[in-house]
Amino acid sequence: MSKRSNNKYKKGDSFSKKAKNLGYRSRAALKLLEIQKKDNFLGKGIKVLDLGSSPGGWCQVSKKIIGEKGRVIGIDIKGMEKICGVYFLKKDIGLVKTSDFILDENILPFDVVLSDMAPNISGIAYTDSALMIILLEKFIKIIEKYLKIQGQVLVKAFQGESLEFITNYMKSHFETVRIRKPSSSRSSSSEYYLLGKGFKRK
Repeated sequence: MSKRSNNKYKKGDSFSKKAKNLGYRSRAALKLLEIQKKDNFLGKGIKVLDLGSSPGGWCQVSKKIIGEKGRVIGIDIKGMEKICGVYFLKKDIGLVKTSDFILDENILPFDVVLSDMAPNISGIAYTDSALMIILLEKFIKIIEKYLKIQGQVLVKAFQGESLEFITNYMKSHFETVRIRKPSSSRSSSSEYYLLGKGFKRK
């Protein structure tokens, strides 16, 4: 392993250790904290839907910010250990129905939808890009049905076709769109996060 590559892993390990020391389940929590510090899009008492929530780092951050009166629902096809104050639904997001949210008659629509989803990477660029776009299409269906007008989203995409796909969609459906690359992302990663504010349902 080259010295440069070794430094990249050390940087990644330092963020993972920092997240663990702060009580978060994943380094992804630090990414959300960094974007929140810059853009302040999560507020007290709001309703948040976290797609691809396992292992729960973003749910932890969201719940801490929104407080007791806010509500967080996490959805993932993988299991997730319980987080106090967070409702978790183990399900493919493509199969989500309105009846899944009957736990609280006032939960819909959501103020914010988060998505840190990514497919299982095969290493084949064309395949990985296609799989990511499929996930983003599911994300779009969710926000068009469950995000409130003027709501906000934060969604991950990878540099290339998937980033272009979701950027084009968001520019026509949100008043403002910002692209973020948190310092806690691995330097070797092609991931970016798009923050959309002011949802316009068409």
